Amino acid sequence: MRNFLQILAAILLVFSACTKPEPEPNIVVDEHGLAENMFTEWPGYDPVISYKFSDDYPDYEMPVRNLPYTGRNLSWTLADGWWSFYAGSKANPLVTEEAVQPMLDRLNTDFAYMRDVMGWPPDMAVQNGYRSAVFLYGSGLSTDDASNTETGGWQSWVSINNIDWPVVLISYYPIYCYHPDCNYNDIEFQTDAVVHEGIHTMFSSMPGRNNKAWFHEGSNCWLQATMELDRSGTTDYSKLSFGWLAAGSIIAPFIPIECYGGWLADGSFGGPNYEGLNDNTRRILGGIQYSEVFPTFLAEYLGYYSIPWIWQNCRGLVLAGMGTVMGEEQMRRIIQEYRARLCLADLGRYQSAVLQMYRDNMGQRIYSEFSSAPAADWKATPYVSTTPGDDGWLIPEERTLPGWTGANIIPLEVEGESVTVNFDAMKNNMSLQLCYRTAAGKTVYCEPVTGGDCTIVTKVHRPANDVVFAVITNLDYTYSVINQRSRHYSYRLKPGKGVVATADIHSDWFNWSN
Repeated sequence: MRNFLQILAAILLVFSACTKPEPEPNIVVDEHGLAENMFTEWPGYDPVISYKFSDDYPDYEMPVRNLPYTGRNLSWTLADGWWSFYAGSKANPLVTEEAVQPMLDRLNTDFAYMRDVMGWPPDMAVQNGYRSAVFLYGSGLSTDDASNTETGGWQSWVSINNIDWPVVLISYYPIYCYHPDCNYNDIEFQTDAVVHEGIHTMFSSMPGRNNKAWFHEGSNCWLQATMELDRSGTTDYSKLSFGWLAAGSIIAPFIPIECYGGWLADGSFGGPNYEGLNDNTRRILGGIQYSEVFPTFLAEYLGYYSIPWIWQNCRGLVLAGMGTVMGEEQMRRIIQEYRARLCLADLGRYQSAVLQMYRDNMGQRIYSEFSSAPAADWKATPYVSTTPGDDGWLIPEERTLPGWTGANIIPLEVEGESVTVNFDAMKNNMSLQLCYRTAAGKTVYCEPVTGGDCTIVTKVHRPANDVVFAVITNLDYTYSVINQRSRHYSYRLKPGKGVVATADIHSDWFNWSN
């Protein structure tokens, strides 16, 4: 009987050992609850890029001359302060002095703030002793052959005595929006747009004006929004917002940073300087060049004067030019940090602006804007779809694989005290970083890896919604090859300890307080 009981006890002991849950590893955390490879605040950069225009540009006096335009059909002009206006003999009758004068007043006010307070130099005309200029599109001037009922406006050029001068070229419509009697429902947008084009004349007068069409637009939107924020004096950042075309930077992180036109209908991406565009853009994403998100990130974390440095020093592409000073290691980190911060809406003063972009665009139907360039619809989400492959590896959806400097975000349902995933970059220049928010909003990151296991501890700081994000980023920041626009960089991810499943990619995981 004793032998039977001993045998039974031995069997029960073996069974107990076989069914006992695997113990958690010995996780060592510091007094802040963080493992050695984890952090909650990103370190600074050294060296950084920084430049003040006052180092090289003088304090310009207000000019007293207009540009000496003697082209065809000039009918009348109006000058006030630093700005002047030119109309041809075929001008739309809605363009009167009662509309033009308030426009000149607005331009004088806004550019005085940019010049005298923010430190931005005036455009090429002022630098040479002439007033900045607005030309009326569709009025018969030598700038164009449009009719006086066409709308729109942009920054253009006027050739005078074999010199090309940057000018604002706009139609009657935005000018009439300045008239006291105008009752159009888009007055604010149109009047702001005139200032936007004026900023372009300033950018187009700088040494770094070439090879960066995408940055002309995004940096323009950043400067105008920053002016309004600074001028308001507010310290309540909960109401800050980005322009609606910033959506692509946040809801479609697979799109490259240096991109004009976004994710095109043929599956490629628009290049930095219009490359690939041919009436083949998609709804919302086609305007990603107007996104102020990346310039905002640079200004917040490299410093306000990083943007002037780019305009003064980057004669070629932006990221490659930055890399000449900051070095490859820091440039790779800039891209990774940018993508991870947006994943968690961790953008300092602009946290609410990022969250609003998520809320406004999650689930939007993204379709081809032109019937001549058909493409399957895409349901907008910042998270990437995956399917299980051999041996437990996750295979990401091919069409939304990241382009150069692009990223994928995979939300993971987790449990336990730590989370581990294995990363295979498939010989591409890629990195993986795990991160999450707590229910109280605390940001938690681990150091990125370029391959192998990546682990983040959840023992002390529990992830909100029990979701940890895997942020996979392409680190190729130099746009250099002809076929780079069409490249989507693949990878594989294998969930390890602590991962229960991939989370629903159409849920609001960015809402950590839910």
